[in-house]
Amino acid sequence: MIFAFNTTRAAVVDTTKLYGVTLDDISKISNIVTALSNLAVKPTARIVFDEWVAASYYVTPVNKIKPVSFIMGEILDSYYMKQYNLQQYTDRVNEYYNALGSKVDIWEVGNEINGEWLGATTDVVAKMTSAYDIIKSKGAKTELTLYYNWNCWSNKNNEMFKWANTNIPARMKTGLDYVLVSYYEDDCNGYQPNWQKVMDSLHVIFPNSKIGIGECGTTKSTKKATYMTRYYNMNITTPKYVGGYFWWYWYEDCVPNTKTLWTTFNGILKGKLTSPDQLSKAEMDPVELKSELTARNYPNPFNPTTKIYYNVPMESKVRLSIFDAAGREVAVLVNGVTPEGSHIVEFDGSALASGVYFYRLETPANVITNKMILLK
Repeated sequence: MIFAFNTTRAAVVDTTKLYGVTLDDISKISNIVTALSNLAVKPTARIVFDEWVAASYYVTPVNKIKPVSFIMGEILDSYYMKQYNLQQYTDRVNEYYNALGSKVDIWEVGNEINGEWLGATTDVVAKMTSAYDIIKSKGAKTELTLYYNWNCWSNKNNEMFKWANTNIPARMKTGLDYVLVSYYEDDCNGYQPNWQKVMDSLHVIFPNSKIGIGECGTTKSTKKATYMTRYYNMNITTPKYVGGYFWWYWYEDCVPNTKTLWTTFNGILKGKLTSPDQLSKAEMDPVELKSELTARNYPNPFNPTTKIYYNVPMESKVRLSIFDAAGREVAVLVNGVTPEGSHIVEFDGSALASGVYFYRLETPANVITNKMILLK
């Protein structure tokens, strides 16, 4: 399906199509705004609200992003759901809505909600329904992201459709505004689902919801452009299908907008790139990803955890270590053969004193050292 685009930037979120991107980092806000504002159509940016970070931190960046993009607020990434008890999660939902409710167009009340890493099902369901009820009571739009895991689960009860049928209450099955599906081919041995059948089945469970893809992407640099082009041009005829896609690595791959993958992405939105066959060799094998060893951390300063984002240009031995200001090694986060592509590792400095630290990323061909600050 080739989308027909209206290049005017509407004031309200489009009810027929979503052109989603994911922002898991908002530190370079000027570059983000430029990259979003220059796209051929107005996107919907999912902003991932980091764990244990106050909602007030996001007020300024959300205000800057709002004029150039619709906003979906991810209340909490699935990886951290287990860290919150019900009261803490409920408090978080209220805090974020009170701070950002007028700016966020869609609220993601649960992320990859059937993922096997979220914790006990009863706890997950309680958090999900609590968030839904709070946001719904405000008259705001609600969205739930499921995790597609065909033949990639350890417990059959966590298979996406079985989990949804069993654990999502009737009021959500009929009341959710959006139901989206997270899927990473890298996690399922490269399996490509029959998305028409998946969306048809999803529509049966959620007849009133707009449906689509809520997360996709790959860490493999040579496949990013191909995956991006294939997903954003999916031909789905299910009623209420709105697209979405929300490329998870959009911040890393497309900010600033001088990156090759930003140009590829914008070409897709313009309708000029409708299949992977149209990609040039440069687009399929981006120079900035293939030739560079890169590393950055966010947030910085941090307390007590920060995420280190690093890109490995080719499979090789990688060592990622932490040093204090005196040059003493205090932690080793990675030490072994690492595949090419983008990676994320979390560093917990709760056992360390406040101060300046350095993270050192080493491969046989290169070394990077960057500074970070722990503030308690």
